[in-house]
Amino acid sequence: MSKRRSRSPHTTPEPEATQEDTQSPGDTPQPAPRVSSSMLEEFRAARRVSTPLIAIRTPDPAATIHTICEALNGSVLTFCWDVSRGLLGLSPEAGAAITDLIGPDVDRQGATQDPHDTLALARRLPSKSVLFFCNAHRFLDGTRTGSELSIQAIWNLRDIFKADQQTLVLLAPDLELPIELRQDVRLIDEPLPSDAQLGAIVREQFTAAQESAPDLPTPDAATLHTAVDALRGLAAFPAEQITAENLTPRGLHINGLWDAKRAIIEQSPGLSIWRGTERFEDLKGLENIKGFLARVLAGEAPPRVVVILDEFEKMMAGSRGGDLSGVSQKMHGTLLSFMEDTGSTGLIAFGVSGAGKTAIAKALGTEANGITILCNIAAMEGSLVGESVKNLRHALKVVRAVSGGRALFYAACNGLAALSPELLQRFCFGTFFFDLPTPDERASIWDLYAQTNHLLAQDRPRDDGWVGRNIKQCCDLAARLHCSILEASRYVVPAGRAAAAEIQKMREQANGNFISASRPGVYLIEHATLPASGQRTIEMSN
Repeated sequence: MSKRRSRSPHTTPEPEATQEDTQSPGDTPQPAPRVSSSMLEEFRAARRVSTPLIAIRTPDPAATIHTICEALNGSVLTFCWDVSRGLLGLSPEAGAAITDLIGPDVDRQGATQDPHDTLALARRLPSKSVLFFCNAHRFLDGTRTGSELSIQAIWNLRDIFKADQQTLVLLAPDLELPIELRQDVRLIDEPLPSDAQLGAIVREQFTAAQESAPDLPTPDAATLHTAVDALRGLAAFPAEQITAENLTPRGLHINGLWDAKRAIIEQSPGLSIWRGTERFEDLKGLENIKGFLARVLAGEAPPRVVVILDEFEKMMAGSRGGDLSGVSQKMHGTLLSFMEDTGSTGLIAFGVSGAGKTAIAKALGTEANGITILCNIAAMEGSLVGESVKNLRHALKVVRAVSGGRALFYAACNGLAALSPELLQRFCFGTFFFDLPTPDERASIWDLYAQTNHLLAQDRPRDDGWVGRNIKQCCDLAARLHCSILEASRYVVPAGRAAAAEIQKMREQANGNFISASRPGVYLIEHATLPASGQRTIEMSN
């Protein structure tokens, strides 16, 4: 399908300004303006009071430049700098101003590629002008060679630009300002396109495609709603491209939109997409938590995204002390702030390994008919100072965008010692305890996996202390080895036997304090029994 070229503000240079000196933001492929009105209003408010230094965190710098230039409407000269092309004028007049600064016979690109030299040159730019500085995060990281020069050069412009009503605009997809600039730079966040803006993008792509395919039907409300769901969380440019790529003569290929978005999400360090198809009905037992989550999905503002934090206690290890680098504490604080600021909630799944904690989370994502994101905070840790926190902040920004602010965090833990009270309070849906399955639960799990592996009715081993993972392993082995279930059971060590002491401690910790994953209400230990095998088992009651 053909795609209409995005509108460009390009202006043909006048004779005295060569193409080398002049660059329109429309000369590079970009979407039509899709930036938020709130960002533009914040920028205008800052300009009205002559704010000299502004930083904009934006997913699409080209669209941001384009929209600001349109808003300025040629009232001031605008310039753009990037490390590849150097200093560019965004109009013929701006190009001529650069020539006046560096001379007509000087190689503009070579003379202005260095960020420090360009920032020094910016002191002489015309009054009231605006200079866009692209990918600023690459030059403000204190660990990178030369960053101290860029930081100082930016600070040096503050009073000069303030007096002359000029503005330096630092652009970056994500940016943590160095301590030297935090009090002097006005930070603005450019949000991703809203649902209404994404809907407009889809309609425009249909209109453009209908020029070459007049039989292509105009999208109805249901198609637009489904497409927006699939595109939510993308910047305007990739949303436009992906929609165009998935338009066919018969309509829009929605699964293609989802696949493309999943691929983009997985580019973020520590994030991956679970593509399973499990549902609650495929899991046996654990009726209390399944019932609770089903009610959450049927209630007000159901989650669009499920974020699984598996082995969460390991991710947070060191956040309560012991990490001399301070990285764990900063990541802990970043997650706390995000959940507080966005009103995000979730639940803690605590208990026996292999008892179904993660399986419930994956099925929840399918039941929610949305995306299930596996979030591995440990995989976000980087070698450079600040890189780990930056990766986590970016990942959380992706989660917020994709979910439209409606994400459910599901933290699976085998222990709670590493989790601070403040963090536990953010998971206000409570802590559910997953004990060893009851005899009835084990029987239904055996039926499930025996059927899945096409095993004929046959005797089963004594299964006190077995969890669902043990039963699945036994049935898988029986099918693989072409042997009976009883014979395969000889190669399985029940979780209740391998970790009996730890499980007992978990039960005592959960008793009266956490919600039972299997039965309604709070988890309570009623009594313990010692079966003939000598293995301790505990039944639950309210």
